[in-house]
Amino acid sequence: MERVQEPMLPARLRAVRARLRASPRWRWMAMTVVAGGMMLSVLNISIVNIALPDISSDFDVGVSAAGWVVTGFLVTQAVLLPIAGRAGDLYGRRRIFVLGVLVMVVASALCALAWNEPSLVVFRILQGVGASAMAPTAYAYAAILFPPGERGRAIGILTAIITVAPVVSLNLAGLLVGVWGWRSVFWFTPVVGGLVLVGAALVMHRRPPGPKRPFDLAGAALAALGLFPILTALAGAASWGWASPRVLLLLALGGVGLALFVWRESHAADPMIDLGLLRLRTVRNPNLTGFCVGAAMFGTLLLLPFYFTSVLGYSDVLLSLAITPIALCFMVGSPMSGRLLNRAGSDRMLRIALVTAIIGAVVLAWGFTSEAYPLVLPGMVVLALGLAMSTAPVTTTVIHEVPEDRLGVASSLPNVSRYAGGALGGALLSTVVAMSIPATVTAQDGLVSASLRAEVAGGMRTALLVAAGILVLGAIAAFRVPRVLGPGATIAARVTGTAATRGGR
Repeated sequence: MERVQEPMLPARLRAVRARLRASPRWRWMAMTVVAGGMMLSVLNISIVNIALPDISSDFDVGVSAAGWVVTGFLVTQAVLLPIAGRAGDLYGRRRIFVLGVLVMVVASALCALAWNEPSLVVFRILQGVGASAMAPTAYAYAAILFPPGERGRAIGILTAIITVAPVVSLNLAGLLVGVWGWRSVFWFTPVVGGLVLVGAALVMHRRPPGPKRPFDLAGAALAALGLFPILTALAGAASWGWASPRVLLLLALGGVGLALFVWRESHAADPMIDLGLLRLRTVRNPNLTGFCVGAAMFGTLLLLPFYFTSVLGYSDVLLSLAITPIALCFMVGSPMSGRLLNRAGSDRMLRIALVTAIIGAVVLAWGFTSEAYPLVLPGMVVLALGLAMSTAPVTTTVIHEVPEDRLGVASSLPNVSRYAGGALGGALLSTVVAMSIPATVTAQDGLVSASLRAEVAGGMRTALLVAAGILVLGAIAAFRVPRVLGPGATIAARVTGTAATRGGR
């Protein structure tokens, strides 16, 4: 790899860095660093969920208002993912990655020092700005550093982090909030972020500067104008009402913004997102599958804690233990799927994953017929395994034939699809459950009355059957995904190169 001039460092530190970068394992060292950054970005999506009651009590606001501490972060991150990915393509992925970690560290410290609810929401939005730089960098690194034969394993590890972190964050938050209070969940990021920054300085290579190309600022602004209102509407639909003027207005604004974005990208000489990528079956169909997987995954993870606390009466500690099997399934399923891509075929692994997830959703729906954790556990495990196994083949397929100068933005698309699907799934499944119980019942009320538990369980059954239906749509798209890795693969990798991808396949 061509060397480029870097900032002056002490001689001893330069020697350590040279030894690390000369190691045959430096690729995995670099992957560990970017995986650490990505873990921080995903952990911060839901690490504050358990802290929301304490935050609302401290700042004397309702739980629904405090909920924007979560929503503001998630929506901001989803909107900026493709923008950060494109910036990494143009200006260097390590540079954007380090800048993102720095922003997250500073914003997290400000969150810990927040003096009221509006200031906390603003600082969480700033956190989302930094977090948006992580995933595109990580997946782009995996594609560039590893040949196709090893890429599935690397992406499997990264996707394990993405899928397991939301569950692990609930366990971590329960410990931190219980011992040190809600502000401690924000001090966690500066500590780990500092280690990630040191690792980035030691083992991440900086790409040699390439030809200067303009950043499509107008396209980025229109993408944000389209995505932000739509995701905000979906996030608030369950509480505002799907037909409320606020939701309808936001959806209309978002639709206009996305229409203008498509027009702009179709005419721009160097667009932020090359719309020709969406004509590739390796990009379009996996992202449709990822959208459906995100809807089922985030929707289910949102509802299960409510069920365990309101119906089964679990404490925070028991809740953490109850959802631990999901984390274990993600830790096993994602790397396993990545390792099997070359052996079984990337398309076959994706189809197996979706079928498994559909079966798990149906079994989990059946498990809610009784107020007993042992009956819920089998469906929860099967569903989690299916969802976990889907992510590596989705991402591997999407980035397989994308040229390097579009890799960052392309690798951001599965996460945008997943988060957008998560916003829709969370709102839709929450609405289904809410229709079966009084609007005054919330997860913060603790154990609901015996007369309402059957209604809550019935709502959960219906919601999981809706999730199964969404996964069926994802499976339809999955069966139209071509094989890019494994026996009989016919699509050659195009990770290297600079030509814009305009043709369809």
